[in-house]
Amino acid sequence: MEVLFLAIIFLIIVAILWLRKPLYLALAAGILAAILLFRISPLEAVTVIGKQTIARETIDLLLSFYAIMFLQLMLEKKGRLANAQDAFNGLLRNRRLNTIVSPAIMGLLPSAAVMTICSDMVNSTCDKYLDVKSKTFVACYYRHIPEMFLPTFPVILLAMTLSGKSIGAFILAMIPLVLLACTVVYFTYLIKLPKEMPPLDGTVNGRQEILKLIRNLWTLILVLVIIVAGNLSACIAGPIVIVINYFVDHFTPKDLPEMLVKSAEPVLLGNMYLIMLFKGVLADTGVLTKLPGFFTKFPIPLALSFALLFFFGTVISGSQTMVALCMPMVMSAFPDAGMPMLVMLMGIAWAAMEISPTHVCAFVAADYFHTTLGDIIAKALPSVVIFSVLCYGYGELLMRLL
Repeated sequence: MEVLFLAIIFLIIVAILWLRKPLYLALAAGILAAILLFRISPLEAVTVIGKQTIARETIDLLLSFYAIMFLQLMLEKKGRLANAQDAFNGLLRNRRLNTIVSPAIMGLLPSAAVMTICSDMVNSTCDKYLDVKSKTFVACYYRHIPEMFLPTFPVILLAMTLSGKSIGAFILAMIPLVLLACTVVYFTYLIKLPKEMPPLDGTVNGRQEILKLIRNLWTLILVLVIIVAGNLSACIAGPIVIVINYFVDHFTPKDLPEMLVKSAEPVLLGNMYLIMLFKGVLADTGVLTKLPGFFTKFPIPLALSFALLFFFGTVISGSQTMVALCMPMVMSAFPDAGMPMLVMLMGIAWAAMEISPTHVCAFVAADYFHTTLGDIIAKALPSVVIFSVLCYGYGELLMRLL
């Protein structure tokens, strides 16, 4: 019966999102449904919510989000990513590599508004060699490569918090999948492009371009180094880099008020807070501990059950929702293979987002190229399926090796 209640809660959340209502409404409805279905008393509900609100993992997650958003505004204010893109254009005179790297570099900025810039880059680089529908998919796909594994993105931070796994180990384990993701679309689309790009006026000083690249991306590099090398949270690494960058980039006290306010995006932070409350309420019901036994009744491997759940669930409701709903139960079901399952499912969820109607960037790219979400799905589906199968195989391999 408890598993049936969980399915009902899940369907309520998915139905509200399918009606294009905000995520916070869906999560609030999910929390309320859990309280009612599992007959949690008002006093117990208030106690659980209070404990989850002041829990270290909740505070860490919210502070990490705030720090990353603040750093994003600093980069925007100084035009750092645009400068880095210019440096790459000077260094990479290979049309295929430029199509991969250019949107990926801009994709370091966790904002849907960047999708227009990425689309323009892909359009000019691919020129007449790809049709507009293919350009739409390629731009959207490679723009999101960093979102697969970097802890500067909401879904990765959320997954790390809910799984309790090391961010550094996760990044290292995801590198082969990042390379596979680039390779799959390279051989299905980019192989059609000639390698050579039009010559630049004058000569390019490679050393100067590399230095320019480092000067404009050092903040992001340093955040990742601190997180990976020190095994620290983004809520610690972010503020350290922010303070250093404040002096390096010559910010002034008058710059701070606007960035301090804009970094606290109420919808984003509110959604993350509700996700943590939802997790706390479900954990209090004890239903998560019963799910592994329930899934073992199906005539397919448990890992495959979760893989299919993450794929189709992400297509319907988005990766953040799936991570919030299912990551705790995955960790309960695979206590000895948590990292391989985490890597497998995050790769699959990332791929499924490329064909999800909840993906805002897809609509931005479609608007730029005057195509539709249906066009993107048609172009993306073969690559997405191939990559998802590779993710499953990679996860199974890690389970045997680790």
